[in-house]
Amino acid sequence: MNDFFLVSYRVKGIKNFEEEVSLSFYKKTITKPIYTGNYNVKGIYGMNGSGKSAIISSVDILRNLLINENYLNNPIIQNSLDEIVNKKIEGLHIGTKFLLKWIEDTAYLYEYEVVLKKNNFGKYAIDSEQLSCKNAFSKKDEFIPVFKVKKGEIEYINTKDTVLENEFREKTKNLLSNSSASSLFIMKVHHKKFETDNLDPFSIGTQVLLLYSNNTHIYMDQSDDHTDYFVGDVLGKYNESTKGILEIEASFKNVSQIIDIDKLNIFSCKTDTIPVDKYEAYKDFVKKLKKFIQIFKPELKDIEIERKDKGDNYVCSLNMVYEGFSINSEFESTGIKKLIKLYAYLQEMVQGGIVFIDELDSNLHDVYLCALLEYLMDYGQGQLCFTTHNVGPMDILKRNKRSIDFLSIDNKIYPWKTNGNYSPAKLYRNGMIEGSPFNIDAIDFIDVFDTPEG
Repeated sequence: MNDFFLVSYRVKGIKNFEEEVSLSFYKKTITKPIYTGNYNVKGIYGMNGSGKSAIISSVDILRNLLINENYLNNPIIQNSLDEIVNKKIEGLHIGTKFLLKWIEDTAYLYEYEVVLKKNNFGKYAIDSEQLSCKNAFSKKDEFIPVFKVKKGEIEYINTKDTVLENEFREKTKNLLSNSSASSLFIMKVHHKKFETDNLDPFSIGTQVLLLYSNNTHIYMDQSDDHTDYFVGDVLGKYNESTKGILEIEASFKNVSQIIDIDKLNIFSCKTDTIPVDKYEAYKDFVKKLKKFIQIFKPELKDIEIERKDKGDNYVCSLNMVYEGFSINSEFESTGIKKLIKLYAYLQEMVQGGIVFIDELDSNLHDVYLCALLEYLMDYGQGQLCFTTHNVGPMDILKRNKRSIDFLSIDNKIYPWKTNGNYSPAKLYRNGMIEGSPFNIDAIDFIDVFDTPEG
């Protein structure tokens, strides 16, 4: 595995989820050595309206909440939450467990939980937040709290550094309802040089949580605004490696340099805003993109960058060069544009990132999709979780463990369990998967359309 691995994720209270939905990505008992190669890709299947996209949306909310201290202060975010938080539950509950490989044969299991509810002013705020940790390999050890926050008040901090605790309490007073403790710790307190021997559970935990969040990336298929970004996650990552104590400590020292971005919109198919000092890295990335697209479109000769100066940035667009002509990437086919936009996310997964992609199959031929997934399963160092309607990849996915989840129309998860030589694709098509009865027939459309007489 790379440094982080998502073990489980659960959510309740988003859209039509009145009961908790839980996804499992790894085996229940964690043993040495940690090998995650058979667990690195998961496909979520479900009928239209079952809530697949809602799960990915909640992951996006969690990531932004942990990384961006001003996330809940954004009126656009408040309006969005007002639309998607379940009106009956009146709150959004999210929980996640993830592994951190510290050094060889040493790993920790972290559990994070957060609840968003409306405050007295009708705005969504953090009602409760808690981070806990344990030795990943111990069956007897229980989770030890790192911090607890309830209704904006600190209930517990696991530290012996009273100066640090007092400083955190003072600088986060009246802020913990609208901002995560992890982001506030980095922005308000993390200014001194930490020595490895002095790192306590609170100092480590808050920074590990932020590193984990920054290692998670979400692609939402319906998001087409392609807002300008500032390159951080791919073109000059602050945490290229966190292997070993020294590397992890170095990451802690540089964690305050994280650039807040919502998505890896490096290739938007419109324009990309690139800081001048990142332009050379951007050029190198475009060369890799060209090789990727040429697999699907061999007639592509080159990808040229058209750039314009804009202060300390370049505004760039991509021109696709063919024999005798070139076109802007905006005018490529929808399938090629989808591949262009996905490339940075797939690259993250290959290099060890945790990636969620909504509707991975949209605009992609299932032959391409199956080949991509097979490569990622065999060579990807990170994790990929995606939603899809395409049953083509099922028989490839079933080679891995915990790789197929069926989301029923009543919001329950039914994991695929190997059953002899049965094909999950055939069973799914025939409505034989529990919770997924495809009981629609051609005659159901009678009287729906205005059929010509005669």
